[in-house]
Amino acid sequence: MRRVLVLSLAAALAGCVTITSSSLGTFAGVMPCADCAGILTELRLYAEQGRPTRFELTETYLGSRDGDRSIGTAGQWGRVRGSADDAGATVVQLDLGSVSTRRNFVRVGEDELRRIDANLREIPSAVPHSLHRVSELPAVTLLETDSGRTVEVEPGQRVFVVLGSNRATGFGWSIEASGTGLLTALGAPIYARGTALGSEGTEMWFFGATLKGRQELRFQYRRPFEPGVPAMKTVNFTVVVS
Repeated sequence: MRRVLVLSLAAALAGCVTITSSSLGTFAGVMPCADCAGILTELRLYAEQGRPTRFELTETYLGSRDGDRSIGTAGQWGRVRGSADDAGATVVQLDLGSVSTRRNFVRVGEDELRRIDANLREIPSAVPHSLHRVSELPAVTLLETDSGRTVEVEPGQRVFVVLGSNRATGFGWSIEASGTGLLTALGAPIYARGTALGSEGTEMWFFGATLKGRQELRFQYRRPFEPGVPAMKTVNFTVVVS
């Protein structure tokens, strides 16, 4: 069952639209959600002769009451000069049909779009609100049964880690990473509860490969209030970006 879930998540973020020469790029990340575990988001921007034209937005609501569901939206986008906090900022605006539903993102360098509010102000939150530039290559998904595996990815490619977890028992996964900086988190890790009360859920991490090199990812399944007790389970993966 989890394999089906994983494949559907990978397909949602990997996308299926053919990119033309007018594409400015694809940006992906996990946005916070008030009534679900997180919103897996993919945004494609297009332009003609350097002028903004259309966008394609796919949002997958993970762990909602109705299960995982995807919504696709297309429309026009534009650029605005200056935000409430930075007169020199470049703001990307997605037209979703009305002023109240318009989405605003401030550009952070060439590879990040950070969500800001309707008044072009920063959103005060400890949870990331950013989309990061990714490639069109399909995502690599790692499960608990893949522990010990070494995977090779290209810069910009996405890496998902999906692990079974039951937080009702007090256990949860924690991550240790070496060779940090090669993988960029595409948002905060999320936990989706199981459909039945007390059943196993899923913890998920989403990364984008940035720099070339080798990074080890090690996860431990333990109760955080029992620091001296050995982890119930440990899994590790090696990601080579080349």
